[in-house]
Amino acid sequence: MKFQIPYSDPDHPDYPGMAHYINLSNGIEVLLREFWSQLNVIRIQSTKLELGQMEDVIYDLDYDFLLHLALGYHVTVYDFTKRGRNKQPRAIWQGLEWIKFVLNRVWFDRETKCENGMHVHFISEYCKLSKKTKAKIKYFKKFLKTDHLRLEAVTDLTTNDGNYCFYSEVLDKWLKGEIKI
Repeated sequence: MKFQIPYSDPDHPDYPGMAHYINLSNGIEVLLREFWSQLNVIRIQSTKLELGQMEDVIYDLDYDFLLHLALGYHVTVYDFTKRGRNKQPRAIWQGLEWIKFVLNRVWFDRETKCENGMHVHFISEYCKLSKKTKAKIKYFKKFLKTDHLRLEAVTDLTTNDGNYCFYSEVLDKWLKGEIKI
């Protein structure tokens, strides 16, 4: 898959805008390929997914991220991996799909099919979500300006997995305006 930044059509009548989210930490690498004046971050932790802490993944979602989706923004999450399914980190192939599953169920009363083989697992985990977690997601339902999620991922391979000094340097250069695309 060729690494490509998605763009929406601002002339479309229901175009609310785009929001780009970098999944910490490996997603920081996207700053070497694309420049944004505003940095949005999210942390979908693969460790929590591996440990089966599915509720934590949902409860930890950022409020800006949820509001962007509720308002109908085209939201793209960027992440990198040294391995994974089709160059996709677990945070994307499992985590982002889990997020889509929950938001579709709570906001639109839709059960979406998962292409990652996790559908039955997601149904089971959804039934275990606490009232507190469901209430957090349901809160944003009152702000819905869309009838579907515009949520996707852009992923690629990296050789810098776990190299936090590298990611810190990238952020430092981004802050100083030293990254030229």
